[in-house]
Amino acid sequence: MRVLIHAPWPAEYTAELAAALGARDDIERLCLVVRRDFAYAEAAGCAVARCYPAARIKRGRLQKLTAHAVALARTAACIWRERPDVLHVQALHQPLLDWPLLVIARLRGARLVWTAHNSLPHESGRFDAALFRRIYRHVDAVIAHTRFTADTLVRELDVRNAKVHVIAHGPLTLGAAPAPARDQARRALGIADDTFMLLLFGRLRPYKGLDLLLAALDRLQDPYMHLVVAGEDAFGDATGQLQGRDDVSADLRRVDDESTARYFAAADLVVLPYRRIDQSGVLMLALTYRSAVLASDIGGLAESIDNERTGFLLDPVDAETLAARLADIKSRPDALADVRRQIAADEDGQRGWPTLAERTADVYRSAISRGGASSNTDQSRRP
Repeated sequence: MRVLIHAPWPAEYTAELAAALGARDDIERLCLVVRRDFAYAEAAGCAVARCYPAARIKRGRLQKLTAHAVALARTAACIWRERPDVLHVQALHQPLLDWPLLVIARLRGARLVWTAHNSLPHESGRFDAALFRRIYRHVDAVIAHTRFTADTLVRELDVRNAKVHVIAHGPLTLGAAPAPARDQARRALGIADDTFMLLLFGRLRPYKGLDLLLAALDRLQDPYMHLVVAGEDAFGDATGQLQGRDDVSADLRRVDDESTARYFAAADLVVLPYRRIDQSGVLMLALTYRSAVLASDIGGLAESIDNERTGFLLDPVDAETLAARLADIKSRPDALADVRRQIAADEDGQRGWPTLAERTADVYRSAISRGGASSNTDQSRRP
């Protein structure tokens, strides 16, 4: 098979997947369409077409439009030149403008596979549902990372069930800085060895449940439990909530890779008390660092965590239940150690990239042989 992966955004994920796909005998040629500042070309180990401008260069509106028009022309030329059997779209840079690339690929004879990292973009506009219904109708197969996303696609966006394949998200190791030893990380953060450290990580938004976690700490009043909040305060709400608290430390900025590794190495438990979620990048990062996680039993989170085996689930999602769950987990250090060991085992097996690449290649073959009318087998549906 000749495969072209279009990925102007999810860089780490794409490189990890490409490296695993490229190691397969059934992939004759693999090429990635990426941004100019794509940092993982060597790790991906395949051909790379840097069609899109670098993300962090500031441009005026006219410059952005011009740069994007050039990028589309380059991408269209790449599709025509590569003549792929499969165009696998991880994302479109500007979906409203870029969907004609799918038509060009179809004209060139490619089957179309789309990875729905979310059923709709996080910050959806009013036309996105209609646009993505049209896109999903046009492609031959859709890969979702969770059954929750798959069910949302079928129920709310009219995607045919036979098109949808659930393939789990793999660990993201390429951008993860090496984790220091636990005691070293704690010394750097000023966390005592006998303190049970909780970590709430990532861009702070109301749905992520910081208020629930603070209310749970108020109920516990445990002097040996400390919360570290690390991530950008997206709406400016966190500063006021955290003011004057001795049981919380805050790093309200975009956290660099070295600091990220330090936080995860130091934490006893990563807490995700989300009120709503489809798929969590923070959870994937926590699993990459083999951290024990307590997450709300909602959305796709429950599919990435086997309760009491690869993590802990919170149900119902309220402050009282959260407080009780934190106290219980803190009292069972052996359970925490077992969870970390099982996460490591799963990375080498069910959630390892070779296994995920095999399932992805199965979707490619199905799309090629059946034109998208692929069977809904157990293997293609399981996470």
